[in-house]
Amino acid sequence: MDCLACSSKNCKSNAQDCNGQRESVLSNYSIESLKQSYLNSDKLVANGRAGQLSRIQEIVEYAKLQNYKNIAIAYCFCMENLAKEVMEIFSNEGFKTSSVRCTINGIREKQIDSSLGESVNCNPIGQALEINNSEAEFAIDMGLCMGHDVLYRQHLTKPGTTLIVKDRVYNHNPAKALKSYKE
Repeated sequence: MDCLACSSKNCKSNAQDCNGQRESVLSNYSIESLKQSYLNSDKLVANGRAGQLSRIQEIVEYAKLQNYKNIAIAYCFCMENLAKEVMEIFSNEGFKTSSVRCTINGIREKQIDSSLGESVNCNPIGQALEINNSEAEFAIDMGLCMGHDVLYRQHLTKPGTTLIVKDRVYNHNPAKALKSYKE
């Protein structure tokens, strides 16, 4: 499948099932929790609302629509001040919040691989497991390193989203690396 190479875009214009998976996909949307998540997501963009809310406002509203009460924030240590601010926003909106720093468990690099050094490094699996074992119903990640974010998502069993993608070159806005991006 290469949707970028498709010139007709009949999936959008004519509701064409391009890969023959429509019925299989629709069966997933019949699961009430998934259907409700879809409907709540649609409320954030439908009726001309797209572009009216910031990403953090969307996350707050989505969490309310989903009736989440407990929010966990997995963050990189370099974003500690931003994570505190995000926790405050969610607390002020009535959510119970928790946070999990990337250095949880104090694991030294050489404990993961003997060829590495003594530094305490990031532990994305530990972040995910801590959130999985907590009362959190929804997780937000902020600034996890490339690769660490992959490990975190592979181990997180709760719904979650990304608030900030780490991009040190473009001030955490990876879209700036693309020629066609316009601010």
